[in-house]
Amino acid sequence: MYQFGLKKRHSTGLCTSMVKRTIDYYLKRGSYVFASFVDFRKAFDRVNYWKLFTQMLRNGVNKCYISLLAYWYSHQTLHVAWQGICSEKFSVGNGTRQGGVLSPHLFTRYVRLLIYALTLSKLGCNIGGLFVNLFAYADDMVLLSPS
Repeated sequence: MYQFGLKKRHSTGLCTSMVKRTIDYYLKRGSYVFASFVDFRKAFDRVNYWKLFTQMLRNGVNKCYISLLAYWYSHQTLHVAWQGICSEKFSVGNGTRQGGVLSPHLFTRYVRLLIYALTLSKLGCNIGGLFVNLFAYADDMVLLSPS
């Protein structure tokens, strides 16, 4: 419910509507709502993929897929091109591939424990016993709290 990115029928518009409805609910009852907007754009480069793969194994993802990803990520090399000159190749020890089709999915799995911990904290906005303190879309997150 809290992660709207990369799910069927969970668009940016739906996420935005849920944030707005939560804020409206509190404002109509005379309460403040404080929002913190977090953009994890640079976090893709900092993902510890060994930690990610371990989490995925614990979540029951097929070992064959994890082995393939582990091989792929542990053998990647890059170079920097600047003004027509390329650096020598170098290894990369963390991060998900920028622009990669899997990168948003892998990042979502990586932050899953953070989302889970925040939702279980019972802090933030509460509507009828349901805590609506966090809305996430791909690498963006909104935290809501009445105080």
